[in-house]
Amino acid sequence: MRALLLLALCASAQAETLFEYGRQCAAQVSEIPAFNCMAGEEIPITVDGKPVPPQPAPARCDRPSLLPQHDAGSQGQCVPGSRALVLRDDKTAQISAICRKQVARPAGSWLFDEINVISHSLKDGKTCWFTAKAQAPLSAASGIDGRWVPSPSTLTRKPPPPSPEGVRALPADKVWQTPHQVAWSQPACINCHDSGPFMYSPYIAQTRQLPGDPFGDYQPKAIGADFKKAWAKLHAFGITTRGNTCTACHRMGNMNSCQVAMNQSTGRAPQEGGDEWSKRFPQSHWMSPGNLHSKAQWDEQFSESLKKLAACCENPQGAGCQVVEYGPKGALPRKQPKP
Repeated sequence: MRALLLLALCASAQAETLFEYGRQCAAQVSEIPAFNCMAGEEIPITVDGKPVPPQPAPARCDRPSLLPQHDAGSQGQCVPGSRALVLRDDKTAQISAICRKQVARPAGSWLFDEINVISHSLKDGKTCWFTAKAQAPLSAASGIDGRWVPSPSTLTRKPPPPSPEGVRALPADKVWQTPHQVAWSQPACINCHDSGPFMYSPYIAQTRQLPGDPFGDYQPKAIGADFKKAWAKLHAFGITTRGNTCTACHRMGNMNSCQVAMNQSTGRAPQEGGDEWSKRFPQSHWMSPGNLHSKAQWDEQFSESLKKLAACCENPQGAGCQVVEYGPKGALPRKQPKP
């Protein structure tokens, strides 16, 4: 028993702190500034094309959030008031933040239930992941103060100055989860972000707050001991076939993209929280973005490519399947050798 306790204490002592992980990310990708969630663009929630009031949250909506919202007290995928921000998007780095509400609150409330930040290097594809969560069970009266969110990734421990409105940020480790908590949470970030760092969906596409790097280098677990360990057996790679119209605009990842997103975006599976409007063509087929095709035109352009991708998702080593590695030396597709 004493030996087990010592092992547990040693493991705890060796775990990276938020500052240690964030400093690596700041050095290898970019520092992240403190930010105001309320400065972000609000993500609309509509039912049958009509905006809903801040309260109550509808059980179903036209474009639900694709992120699972199952924390105790959560009111589902269609809670109004979430906001998205792009904190940086240039030739060197991209930083995206989403401040999420899982509980409906009055209009203008600066309380949020979850904040997610992704920082991504355009030089070599290294990517970092940060999450803040309100304490469960979630309630309208509590949450994360989004008026001045401290940076999770800086080179020094120097606290940020107050916001222009005079709001002081809490210490970063009082807001953000530890690298261990983020890396070992389920589903793992890399499971869903298997095609690249940023995920397109009808939900986020209602804003202009989504960086794009659909074919760039991508190294989702290159930074942070916890991420390297937790995701050691998770290998994200792209799947395609020659002349495939689906992967002409983006990669198709081998995990969630194959198992869930490919079906949800092509009318083969419903979205959690989606209403009847979301299930009707053309909104049921939100790939390709801005779908203006008739159903017959869509089938003519994409159905055969979709069929081939589905087969390669089942067996990436199958005939005609190509695997695309995301690292700096993996820009070109290669045929997966047969066993």
